[in-house]
Amino acid sequence: MFKEVAEFKKFFEEINLEKDELWRLYIKFPEKSLFVDIETEGLSKDKNEITVIGIFKENTYTSYIKGFNLEDAFTVLNSTPIWITFGGDNFDIPFLKKRFPELETPIVHLDLFFLTRRIGLKGGLKKIEKAIGIARETDGLNGYHAVKLWQRWEKEGDKEALETLVSYNKEDVINLKLVLEYVIDKLRNQKISGGLSYAKGSGK
Repeated sequence: MFKEVAEFKKFFEEINLEKDELWRLYIKFPEKSLFVDIETEGLSKDKNEITVIGIFKENTYTSYIKGFNLEDAFTVLNSTPIWITFGGDNFDIPFLKKRFPELETPIVHLDLFFLTRRIGLKGGLKKIEKAIGIARETDGLNGYHAVKLWQRWEKEGDKEALETLVSYNKEDVINLKLVLEYVIDKLRNQKISGGLSYAKGSGK
């Protein structure tokens, strides 16, 4: 439907969709959406760099790794108008903007940190996954371990550590899709109409 991000942006501005209804755009345009999660050297975007960018788009996971292909993530991110993250407003997006100064802010950003709370789920991603029955092969690993795994790769050339880090990131990203679809199912059940709602007078 939309050949360019600019076309989608024009459409988005015309429909004037309410902020709490933005999740409906994922239902309508899954091909224009991506799930993204990053791993970093630490928590400071000013002192620490991104080590892995994981992107799940159109049911395909791709890892972009520092020292290999990290820069390639820019094109995918900049050409996809709908992003889904968990806590991305405070973490992923600031890091990505620091790494890629020319990167555009996504036209639509669905932050699952806030969406999950709308249906009564609280806590971090892994706590929420367990609450809704999502299992992990990398259960027990967290952001601290991700930093240590990268250090083992960078300092010791430990390939197994890098593979584990990528596997951990892959589960993070793919599980974002599972969580979003769970949330959407709950939100749709709360609505009288399950269709995509547009602003009155939009002509759409």
